[in-house]
Amino acid sequence: MDAEIVVELFSRIKVLERDIALLGQRVSDIQKIVDAKNGSESSPEISAPHGIMSSKPLIERKRDTTRYAFEGAVYSKKGLVYAVVKRYVTDHPEISCTDLRLVFDKSLQGSLGVVEKIDIAKQRGDAEYQVRFFTNEDEILHLRDGDMVVCTQWGIMNIPRFLAVAKRLGYQITSIS
Repeated sequence: MDAEIVVELFSRIKVLERDIALLGQRVSDIQKIVDAKNGSESSPEISAPHGIMSSKPLIERKRDTTRYAFEGAVYSKKGLVYAVVKRYVTDHPEISCTDLRLVFDKSLQGSLGVVEKIDIAKQRGDAEYQVRFFTNEDEILHLRDGDMVVCTQWGIMNIPRFLAVAKRLGYQITSIS
């Protein structure tokens, strides 16, 4: 089985296990309410758990705030991607824009890709360009045949694919939950 797929499956399992734990707690809370209403529990201060008799969903998704350790620093998902791509460019100073795109294939991220030529990224309009890419002057990657920017749009669904490629490239990254 491809390592990329295994990483993706483990990521999904982790999310499902967290959801199962939350559901178990909700069931326990509901059982306490039912027991209290039936008189089998004497605690009059039990109130409905969040989501019961409420317009809010029973289970709320929590934002994944996993951090990553890379080369002695700790990064968010987008910071990690930028650091790894920048390190790769530093390690391969003669790399072209086309070659960098081959190493960090668009499919790793999704619709925006991992890296994009700056002139193409700017066509999205100033607001979207500045939000979806690292655009500060010191963040722009200056390659031998053009300038590129790194995408900032990373989440639990696409970061495992990037991590698999980074590992294949020999970069040591540690997940910090």
